[in-house]
Amino acid sequence: VRFWALLLVGLWRPLGALLGARFPDVATVDGTPLTKLGEHRSSYKRLLPLYDIALFVEAGASAEQVQARNCAFQIQFHYLRTIRKDTILRSADHVLRNNLSAAERQSIAAPSQQLHAHYRTVQRGDRAALTYRPGHGTTFSFNAAPLITLPQPAFAEHYLKIWLGERPISVKLRDDLLDR
Repeated sequence: VRFWALLLVGLWRPLGALLGARFPDVATVDGTPLTKLGEHRSSYKRLLPLYDIALFVEAGASAEQVQARNCAFQIQFHYLRTIRKDTILRSADHVLRNNLSAAERQSIAAPSQQLHAHYRTVQRGDRAALTYRPGHGTTFSFNAAPLITLPQPAFAEHYLKIWLGERPISVKLRDDLLDR
């Protein structure tokens, strides 16, 4: 039984990569092309695929510029199964607590609540995106419909640490997105 379980786990990831969503090499945001820097498949306990995620950046932008919020970029999600809203919010809160001081969490509490009001339980096939544009803010879109834009620079700096911070939801996810 152990052999078959190891074989299944060993084959699942490559098979999942073949069957999973493939992001295009370029995404267009308000007429501006953004190039895919990296992508990742997030799974529960390495066996249950949850979502695919990709990072798109403006031409010539580096991972360092993304982390410093010195360029436009978009994080896209393609959901591979149903994930409840409360699970998404618990996960976000957990990672924010690991990355931010109490004062930093307080500084983004209001825009975080506004964003979270637009989150929802996702179904297989749903897509979401967080788009950051310097001087404009962070826009959350769900199934290609923009739902809210949060203009506060501190919000983008702190909230996006969930995926791009020192202690993100997954170091492998962050490094794959940033093409490290």
